Amino acid sequence: MSSPLGVLFANFCTGTVEQRVFESIDQPRMYVRYIDDTFVSANSREEIENLRRAFHNHGCFSSTIEHSQDRCLPFFDILVEKREVLFSTKVYTKPTNLGMCMNGTSECPERYKHSTISAYIRRALSHCSSWNDTHDEMERVAQVLVDNGHPNQNIEESIKRNINR
Repeated sequence: MSSPLGVLFANFCTGTVEQRVFESIDQPRMYVRYIDDTFVSANSREEIENLRRAFHNHGCFSSTIEHSQDRCLPFFDILVEKREVLFSTKVYTKPTNLGMCMNGTSECPERYKHSTISAYIRRALSHCSSWNDTHDEMERVAQVLVDNGHPNQNIEESIKRNINR
């Protein structure tokens, strides 16, 4: 079993190296990190390569770089799209996602089924930066939940409840 302190140590070590790196080079336009995954927006690929090299030199990190394609880049379960001035975001599902979740007819407490529905809806509300994308994601989620045996009434009630919050 891994230590529950593993995430804390990883975050601390990465933060320490980060501090040393940004003392030696300029920070890019946008730099976002979650534990050891980073999202960087820079002026050029050369700037990103310099950042990668600096991290390697200061902390012996071995890293990979994934560049955007068609101005889009998935970061965890968010698809980030570069617009003219801003970024837009929406829920990202991998092409290999089969749309499976807890079945609505399973023998488990009802609160688990409601929690499954709410999790999908909260993700749509928190990850989508436009109402059109939110609406599209809600329709996709509703279909996934129906396909997995959840009643339409429960889905609609949960959507209303979460939107009203």
